Amino acid sequence: MMTSRTLEQTPAIKRLQLQDITVTILSDGYLEGDFTLLKGIETDHAEALLTANSVSPLPHMNINAFVVETAGHTILIDSGTGMPDGASGELPAALAAAGIDPLCIDTILLTHGHRDHIGGLAGPQQAPVFSNVQRLFVHEKELAFWRDETLYASAPEGLKRSYDIARNAFSAYDDRLVTFKQEDLLPGIQAVPLFGHTPGHSGFLLGNEKDALLIWGDIVHFPHIQIARPDVSIAYDRDPVLAAKTRCALLDRVATDNIAVCGMHFNFPTTAKLSRSGKSYALHYAM
Repeated sequence: MMTSRTLEQTPAIKRLQLQDITVTILSDGYLEGDFTLLKGIETDHAEALLTANSVSPLPHMNINAFVVETAGHTILIDSGTGMPDGASGELPAALAAAGIDPLCIDTILLTHGHRDHIGGLAGPQQAPVFSNVQRLFVHEKELAFWRDETLYASAPEGLKRSYDIARNAFSAYDDRLVTFKQEDLLPGIQAVPLFGHTPGHSGFLLGNEKDALLIWGDIVHFPHIQIARPDVSIAYDRDPVLAAKTRCALLDRVATDNIAVCGMHFNFPTTAKLSRSGKSYALHYAM
C-alpha cells in the first residue's frame, strides 16, 4: 500500500516520496484525440463515461513524464513529444518549473517508442537532449521492433515518421542503450512487461511492497473509459487482442493488491487507485 508524502506542488507538477525515492510527475501537455480511435465503444458511450466521472468529454490525450530521484541516480521515464503538437511539448518548461536541471539526468527508462514518449529525447540529426545520460534502458523487443528494416520498408508513409523519430532517438544514445527483459534495473526499480500496445511495452514498479508506485505506460489512453471498459482498444495498439488481455490482467492485479498507479495519459499529474465492480473497474485519482 502506498503511503507517499506529497511535497510542494504547481499545477503541472506533483512530487511524491516513496521512502528514499522522490518521484516528480510532469505534464508535457496533451494531444488532440478522437474517440473514433477507440475500438469496441461508441462515441456517445465514451463521452458518457467521462461526463459521469466529471471529466471533460473532449477527446484530449494528456501526456506525462516522470523524474525519479534515488540516492545514486536522477532518472527520466519517457520524454513527451519533444515538439509542439496540439498543446504538447511542454516537458522542458515543466522540468524548469520543478527545478530539475536536464544535465543532472543520468539515466532514462523508456516504456516504449511511440513519439509522445520518445520524441523529447533527441533533436534533429541524432542530437541527444539529455547529454549527460549514461544509460538508456529499453526492452529488447521494443528496440528490435523500431529497428526492424523489413517492418520499416513495409510501413505506410504516415507511420514511417514514427519510425524515423524513434530511430533518431535511439541513435542519439546508441552507445548508451541497455536492453532488458523482466528484471530489477536499478535499486528500487523493476521492469514490468506489459506487451501488446507495442512488442516491448513496459511499466516500472518503484519502491517496495509497502510503499510502491507502478508507472504503467500506455495501459490506457483514455483512463476513465478503458478502465471501466478494459476490452476497449485504441488504433495505436500493435496487437489489440494482446493489449486488452494485458490490460485486464494488470487491472485485476492492481485492484487486488491495492497498488498505486500512474500512467502517461492520466488526466493530470497524479497517482490513482482502482476499485472493482464485477468485470469493470473504476479509477480514483489522488488529490
